[in-house]
Parts: sequence; C-alpha cells; structure tokens
Amino acid sequence: MILLTGGTGYVGGNLVARAQATGLTMVATYRGSGGHAMVEAGVVEWAACDLTDLDAVKELSTRTGVTSCIHLAAVSNEAYARPDPLAAVRGNVEATATLLEAARDLNWRRFVLVSTGSVFQNRPIDGAPIPEDAEPAPQNVYSITKTAAEMLCRMFRTEYDVPAVVARISWVYGPPLLDIGPTRGPIPSFVVRALRGDVIDEGGADFEVSFTFVEDVLDGLLALDAADNLTHDAYHLGHGRNFALGEVTDAIRTAIPGAQITLKPGTDPWTRFTKLRDPLGIGRMQADTGFETKWSLPDGIKSIVRWLEHNPDRWPTARP
Repeated sequence: MILLTGGTGYVGGNLVARAQATGLTMVATYRGSGGHAMVEAGVVEWAACDLTDLDAVKELSTRTGVTSCIHLAAVSNEAYARPDPLAAVRGNVEATATLLEAARDLNWRRFVLVSTGSVFQNRPIDGAPIPEDAEPAPQNVYSITKTAAEMLCRMFRTEYDVPAVVARISWVYGPPLLDIGPTRGPIPSFVVRALRGDVIDEGGADFEVSFTFVEDVLDGLLALDAADNLTHDAYHLGHGRNFALGEVTDAIRTAIPGAQITLKPGTDPWTRFTKLRDPLGIGRMQADTGFETKWSLPDGIKSIVRWLEHNPDRWPTARP
C-alpha cells in the first residue's frame, strides 16, 4: 500500500487518477475538509492527516497497511512560500521529517520525496546538464526548504538505513489545467489563449526550461516506488534538456492551426518566482529502474488541446 501525500494537488491528483485506472491501491492524504469528494474512492482511500503529527501518521499507516510513501505534499512554489515562511518550513521540512521517522519506525520499504530542480536556483548556468549528484544551490524560501527536506532524506538514508530517495522534477505540464498563471508556466497559458483566438504578443523568447509531461512524471515516481534496489539517493525525472519557448509555440501552432503567437525578447513573467537554470541531467533513472520519458513536447501539447476540447466547462481563466 502506497501512502500518497498531497493527493488533491496537481501531480497527486493525476497519480490518484492513475491508481484508479490501473487498480493500484493507495491511501491519499489531504488537508482541510472535503478533499475526499474530489475523486470517487475506488481503490484509493482518502484520509485527512496532519503530516507533522507523528502519532497520526503512524496510526494511519498501521491501520491501512502502508509499506511505502510518495511524498508530494508541499508549499509548492515561491509565490506561496515567500509570504509565509513558517508555513513553508512546516510543510516542506517538518512534515518530511515526520514521515521519515514513521518510515524508520514502521520499516517502510521505500520513501520517495518529490523535490524540484529549483534546489539549483543559485547554481551558475554553464550550458551543461546538472548532474544528479550535484550539490544543491538554493536561494529563495521555496528552494531552501526543499533542499532542507532533501538533506533530511540523506540523513535518514545514511544514518538510519531508511530506503529514502529524492526525485527532482521540473516544470510539469499536462491536463487537467488548474490555472494559467505564471507559476504554472507558459504552456497552459498559451494553449488556452490560442484556443480562444487571442493574439499573443509578449516576452518570453529567452525563456527555456525542462518541461516534463505529467504522465512521464507519474511513470517515473511509480518506477522509483516499485524498484527492488535504488543505489543512489537522488534521481532526476525529465528529458535531460531544456526546451526553448519557441519550441513550445511551434508545437502549439501545429496543434492549433491559426494560432497567433509572437515572442519578444525576455523571460517575464515566467521567471517572476524562479530563475533560469541548466537542464536536469538524467541517467540514474534508466540505469536503476529502466524508466525513460515517452512523451515528446508536441505530443504533450496535443494532449492538452484534446483535453480542453473535450472539457469546455473546465477551462481556467486566470491570466499571467
């Protein structure tokens, strides 16, 4: 049984949907009330749980037979972390420490911390992929708290033999679309606006990052959870390269004939809460799990277009 934290978030919600489609059993946590109503239970059991309460985490895990954890719950980017740093510390650091202690006490077979390429926020750009064994170089509230969580994973792995690993992801995109603000990246914004017939004429020509389609992220996280033996403490999920925003707009024009998109120099607003960085280097995932990304950028964008065309009542309205 997998304990999935952050089950009502973007990646977590997609992982719940994957579990229901494949029959994979898991218990998914949420904060507040009503989260369980977002998705029919099926093979997924929903549970409200304070992840900083060790007794509550252990009771839930023992009652449901948890044997591993994919830890997605977090204060998810700088836009939310900076206004409330204490909440970011509690959500990103304290909750991770509590779950790792539960993993130690209950002998979980695997703990996967979902982290971020933002831990390399302050690393100089040199044009080469960032190795998976590179030391983090955080700068802002979000990246520092995620780096602290990674250090806790390393500590529990080396000092207590907890089978904990870090999975760094970057600029995840794909359906369903929640909003089209700057924290979600340019792909959702451009696709929605192009489908509406908007003329897009703005900055971004110098923006390039490691876009990763959400289904690839799910495959990678489940591969890490299922692997018999993981020889490293950190893994990168992605293509191993950055995609220029011009490649995104080319793919959108192919998927949406007549789309009118002109890019001016600059990176705003997409770097409003983060900095550009080199791509996440890959290699360990394929070696240890056999995982490789399957979704090309054009195919991922076509998938969003199809989803929007089939869900006209669920188009997000926020603007960057």
